[in-house]
Amino acid sequence: MSDWRPKLTVIGDPVADDYWSYRTAEGVKRTSRVTVGRPVPLSDGKDWYCPIHFEHVTQGIDYAFGVGPVDALMNAMYFIRRQFYRFDRVSPRARPAGVPKRLGTRKRAVSKKKVRKR
Repeated sequence: MSDWRPKLTVIGDPVADDYWSYRTAEGVKRTSRVTVGRPVPLSDGKDWYCPIHFEHVTQGIDYAFGVGPVDALMNAMYFIRRQFYRFDRVSPRARPAGVPKRLGTRKRAVSKKKVRKR
């Protein structure tokens, strides 16, 4: 029986990307990168998946599956939420010093339309 799951090595289009600082059940303080990718249809055209990478938790990229894009994303976030409650003293936005911000993040230009006064 062949492994039908996707074989990603990177998450190229993340919908969420953050660093979390926390204490493990053994009391070890750790900082992990947490990345969830955009929902993608499987090759069967029926089901969807979201790639997940949780440094120190998943081995490489793991996947959350669903019957549609929202279902796959909900399942991915449910997995992340379970980890949040599993650890102690979780602090999101804990990007370590020296780690650059994610590439591709830019401030969007805001259009300043002239407003006509009446």
